Amino acid sequence: MKAIGNPQIAPFVAQLLKLIGGILILSFLLDFIILAFPAQPRDGLWQIGFATAMVDRGITPMIGLALLLIGYWLYDRSDNALTKPPLWLSLKFWALLLSSLLGLLFLLVIPFHINNVNQESARAVERIERDSTQAEAQLQSQLDQLQAQLGDEKNRAQLENQKNQFKAQVTALLQNEQLYQQAIKSDRTPPEQKKLLQEFKANPQALEKYLAQQSDPVTLGKERLDELQQQKQKAQSQARLEALQSSIRMAIRGLLIAIGYIAIGWTGLRNMLSASKPV
Repeated sequence: MKAIGNPQIAPFVAQLLKLIGGILILSFLLDFIILAFPAQPRDGLWQIGFATAMVDRGITPMIGLALLLIGYWLYDRSDNALTKPPLWLSLKFWALLLSSLLGLLFLLVIPFHINNVNQESARAVERIERDSTQAEAQLQSQLDQLQAQLGDEKNRAQLENQKNQFKAQVTALLQNEQLYQQAIKSDRTPPEQKKLLQEFKANPQALEKYLAQQSDPVTLGKERLDELQQQKQKAQSQARLEALQSSIRMAIRGLLIAIGYIAIGWTGLRNMLSASKPV
């Protein structure tokens, strides 16, 4: 307390706090200008990124305002405090006015951000739906072509021959433990084939089931269609969840920051206006 009241230390500390506070406020304003260039006000993704960046940096000027006001408070309590300048020439007044404007700005950002996030989420869900529909249509077309090919007796006989050859090769490999181990340990064997061989080794009936599935394009097609549907639903749910998380995060952080700025600005301005009134 004695150090603060020292006529030499108090003004120095006050000026230092005001300097640091001013630098923090200016750094935020510079970030605001840099991030806003080049402006793309019609781009929803740009608006979301800009608003998010501003809210993430929103606490910096608040700390600067706090340091600035503490610096003015220390200086006013010191013995070296000079006559106060007019209200309109006081940096403290403009800092408090800026705080009030920032509070209103962050309040306005919240609904705009939530609206942009919801619109982008709806576009993402629509894009996922469109891509999934195209993939399903392509798969269905391939299935139709395959079914048409299997309608020919010659093609069915060829497919049956290939199935029997595959079964004979796999059975021979599974019965020869040395060849089986070499295939499992070899780097040339794809991981999918290793997994199938291990499954066939553990359960001989799995081979018959696999061959039946491979020779039944309808079953394989339905399984693949089910996978596409599950992937689509998962992607759409993820898009909606990310939008909800972004909206909640922005609403809470933005509201808290806005309340802080408005409280600082309006309270400070009211006190300054009251003190400037003639007694």
